[in-house]
Formats: sequence, C-alpha cells, structure tokens
Amino acid sequence: MAGKRYNKRKKPGILARMADALLTLIDRICEGIGCGFAALMRGIGRGLWWIVKMIARGVWLALRALAMPFAFAFRKLGGKRRRARQCLRLTGEEFEHYFAKVLEDNGFQEVEVTRASGDQGVDILAERNGRTYAIQCKNYAGAVGNAAVQEAYAGAQFYGCDVAAVVCPGTFTYAARELAKGTGVVLWDGERLERMMRISGRKPKHEIA
Repeated sequence: MAGKRYNKRKKPGILARMADALLTLIDRICEGIGCGFAALMRGIGRGLWWIVKMIARGVWLALRALAMPFAFAFRKLGGKRRRARQCLRLTGEEFEHYFAKVLEDNGFQEVEVTRASGDQGVDILAERNGRTYAIQCKNYAGAVGNAAVQEAYAGAQFYGCDVAAVVCPGTFTYAARELAKGTGVVLWDGERLERMMRISGRKPKHEIA
C-alpha cells in the first residue's frame, strides 16, 4: 500500500505578513482620508449654502426696506381712491343724499338737497362759516369736464350763493380745472372727498334719506 501524501501549505513568511499588514494599514488610511475629505466637502457645501442664503436674505431685506416708502405711499393713495370710488356703487340721487350727510358731518349747516328737476345745475345747498355753497354732484367713474363747472357757476348765480362747488369721486379734466380757476368754482376731487368721508365716518349705502 502506497503511503499517503499530505500537502502541507507553506506558511507565509514574516516579510509577506508585514507587507500584508502594511497594505491593510494604507488601505484604511486612504479610506479614512476619503471619508474625511467627503465630510469636509459636505461641510464646505453647507457653509457656502448658508452664506448664499444669508446674502440673499440680506439683499431681500434691503430691497424691502427701500421699497417700503413707495409701498406706503401707494397704499395711501390707492386707499384714498378706493374709498372715494365706493360712491360709484350709488345712483346719482343716492350720492347726492349721501354727500349731504357727509357735509353735515364736516361742519356744514342748512344742508338741503334740491329737487331732481329744475335744480339749475345745483344738487345741494349748504352754509358754512357764514358763506353759502351751491354744490353739484357728479358721480362719474371718469374725469369730469368743464360743463359741470359751467353749470355749478350758473347755479350759484341763480341761487345767490357765495361759492360754487363740484364734487366727484374721481378727477377733473385739465379744461375743467382751468375754467374753475377763472370762475372761482371750487373742485372737490376724489382725494378731497376721501378726507371728508374719513371725517364723516359714513359708508356709502343704497338708501335715500
């Protein structure tokens, strides 16, 4: 019987073990360096993103601060126009009676709404500080022309009033303003109407006094 053969594996030498350990150490060092570099890049990215966010926020706050005065002025002017233009929801007769109450709240006395027909271009008669007023109401969305100025002036002459006035929730044309200067007719546009409405505190409603 032939004898059995045993293949004995040759154990690695000390140099091989040292080399293997060295390679393992280098691999772990490289892996650690890679992880550290990746963490460093993530930190730098987060820092840059935070810086960009802070810069963007600072720019936004600066622009907001610069725009604030303009926004405030726009809201004030827009609010005045919106409040006065609420009168446009009223009919012509309702606007006359509403404005008569506003006049009383603003210190006018002997306020009287004239008849719808034969009013000679005057819708409201009133008195304040010893002066009599003949007022024409124009509840128009557009600009009021010089015809209203002429009618108010003629109506004031007819009723023997000291002051002729025209009130509207909008504006007046250039021709109307020029004619008012020459004839002494007082023009109350939407801005003036808004101030009088604010003093009065009344809101335009669909009602006839």
